[in-house]
Amino acid sequence: MKRSCLLVAAIVTATLLAACGGSHFAPSTSTSAPLAAKAHSSSTAYELLYSFKGTPDGASPLAGLIALHGKLYGTTLNGSKNYCSQSCSNGCYLGCGTVFSVDASGKEDVIYNFKGNLNSAQDGSWPFAGLTELKGTLYGTTSSGGLGDGVVYTVTPSGKEKVLYSFTGGTDAQGSEATMIVAKGTLYGTSVYGGGSGCGGAGCGTVFSVSPAGKESVLYSFAGGSDGERLYSGVTYFHGKLYGATLEGGSGCGSAGCGTIFELSLSGKKRVLYRFGGTSDGAYPNGLTAVGGLLYGTTEGGGSRSSGTFFSITKSGKLQTLYSFQDIPDGNLPAANLLYLNGNFYSTTVGGGTAGDGTAYEISKTGSENVLYSFKGGNDGSDPQAPTTAFKGALYSTTYTGGGTGCSGNGCGTIFSVTP
Repeated sequence: MKRSCLLVAAIVTATLLAACGGSHFAPSTSTSAPLAAKAHSSSTAYELLYSFKGTPDGASPLAGLIALHGKLYGTTLNGSKNYCSQSCSNGCYLGCGTVFSVDASGKEDVIYNFKGNLNSAQDGSWPFAGLTELKGTLYGTTSSGGLGDGVVYTVTPSGKEKVLYSFTGGTDAQGSEATMIVAKGTLYGTSVYGGGSGCGGAGCGTVFSVSPAGKESVLYSFAGGSDGERLYSGVTYFHGKLYGATLEGGSGCGSAGCGTIFELSLSGKKRVLYRFGGTSDGAYPNGLTAVGGLLYGTTEGGGSRSSGTFFSITKSGKLQTLYSFQDIPDGNLPAANLLYLNGNFYSTTVGGGTAGDGTAYEISKTGSENVLYSFKGGNDGSDPQAPTTAFKGALYSTTYTGGGTGCSGNGCGTIFSVTP
C-alpha cells in the first residue's frame, strides 16, 4: 500500500489526519507471467548507497531526493532521536522524522531531528514530503505538528530549521504529504485534507501557495465527488497553470471514485480535465510530468492487469493509456512521479519485479517499458515509493523498507542508485 500504513498506525490513532494515505492496493502476489514485460538489462548497475538504522538515525523514507552543493538531501517519515508516538507495548516507537544528507560515497548525516508536539515543540512531525530548493534554502512540509495540522518549514544544509507556516485545518489546508514546487518565486503544494468540512468532516483537500516569507493562501478547496478529493501528489507548473491529480473522486471505483486530473490557474480557477473509469484507462492517479506539449503520469491501479498504467493527457483532457503494468516479473503499483531524462521516463513501482518487492524502471514516451532493477526485499531494499533523481551520472532514490533487520525485522529503508 502506498505510504505503507504499517509504521504509521499509531499516527492515525493519534491524529485525524491519517498519515497513511494513498493507494487502495497492496502489491499483488500473482505469479502469472506478464503479457509484455521485459527482463532488466544486464548492463544496469545497482548500488546500495545507505541503509537506515532506525532510532536515532532515520527510518521509512517515502520521498525522493534533491541534489544541492554536491550532496543529496531528503526526509524520513520516522526515526530520529525524538519520540513522537508509542507504537507497541514493549517500548518501541515511531520517531518524529528527520532531514538528512548523503554524499556519493554513502556518508549520511541527520541534519535535523523533528521534535513534534509531543515534545512540547511546534516544529512539525512526520514529513511524508520531500524537499524543494529555492535560492539555496530547502523547503518542505510535515503532515502533522505545528498548530496540529502540519507545517511548512525551511531548513539550511547545515540543519537550521524554521517553521514558515502552521496549517490550521478547517478551511485551511491539513496534512500536506507531497513535495512542493516553485513557480514564479512562490511555493505551491497540496494537502490530503482541509478546505472545508466535506468528505467526512475533515475536508476533501486543497491546493495552496506559500511565499518564501511564509504568507499562505488556499488557491482551491476540493468538494469531493465529481470534483475530486484527496491530493497525495503535488502539482506541476505547465504553460502558466498548475496541473495535478486527485487520488479519489470523479467517478467509478465504488463510492470513492477512481481519481481525476485537473487544471488550476494561479488565481484559483479550476476545471477537471479527466475522470478515470477504473478499467483500461487506470485508477488512482499520481502527479504529472510535462514534456513537450503533453502531460505524462501513472495510475496505481487499473489497466489490463489491475497493476497500474502509464498515460499521456493533453491540456484539453484527451487521455491515452500507453502502457499497462503487468505485475510479476514486471512492476505493480507505480506510486511515484516520473523523471524525464534523455528521451525516457524513470521511476519506481512499490510491488512487482521478480520477487514482488518493487522495481526501478524506464519507459519511453510511446510506452515501451524496461525493468532496470527488481528489488529482492533484503539488504537491497523493498517497496520503493519515491521518484528517481539524477545525480553524478546515475539515478538515485529510496526504498521504504529493507536494507537490514531493523524496524521490526523489515529493515528501515535504503538509499540506492541505478545506472541504466
